[in-house]
Amino acid sequence: MAKQVAPDRRARPDRRDGDRRRVAERRSVLARRRGRRRRETPTPFTVEEFADLRTRFATPGPVSCPACGGRFTLSPARRRGNEIARRVLCLGCGRAAVVPHSCAARVLVTTHNFPLRNMLRDMLAAVGHEVVETDDAGVALAAYQTVPADLVILDIVAPGRMSAPDFLRQLRRGFPDARVVALAGRPSFAGVDPLAIVQGLGAVRTIRAPISREALLKIVEESRA
Repeated sequence: MAKQVAPDRRARPDRRDGDRRRVAERRSVLARRRGRRRRETPTPFTVEEFADLRTRFATPGPVSCPACGGRFTLSPARRRGNEIARRVLCLGCGRAAVVPHSCAARVLVTTHNFPLRNMLRDMLAAVGHEVVETDDAGVALAAYQTVPADLVILDIVAPGRMSAPDFLRQLRRGFPDARVVALAGRPSFAGVDPLAIVQGLGAVRTIRAPISREALLKIVEESRA
């Protein structure tokens, strides 16, 4: 009669080892998630800094961070109850807050004319507006789809992947409330005014370049209303 050999228990996979390994992996994943949350969560402002920040954004002029003096980037304005609010993020220290009112605006400037683009940027940034620049209407559309702007200043002859009328059609299709100011140089055409064409496609205002600082800022304020 053959002698039975008892199975070697050491050759069996230990269930407890598998359990310990799964627990260790889960703890590692949770630790990474907690670390990621800590990195992504901005440091809050103090009560005094937040009160100062609200005052700065509620009055005209450039706004700097009360904690480090850095500049801010603005999220799209959203309605919260009976007021319009936006999230602001300091690019210096990473602090963020939600301000209920802001005189500053996020403006998307699209023109192939480099000196004109610089002039518009300097005029707008001097009073605290955040300016996003591009010389391509296709790039401008992608930028707006990523983070909508409060106002778009569009050069009607900006070259790129699409024309100004095509830009307006596609923008209106996805964002019916988008506000666009059409920009053109002095008239030098014999046929239909291209500003009239883009105004018919939904531009809220039209302007001629060059334009004074006071006139530009007035148009920005009126177009946002």
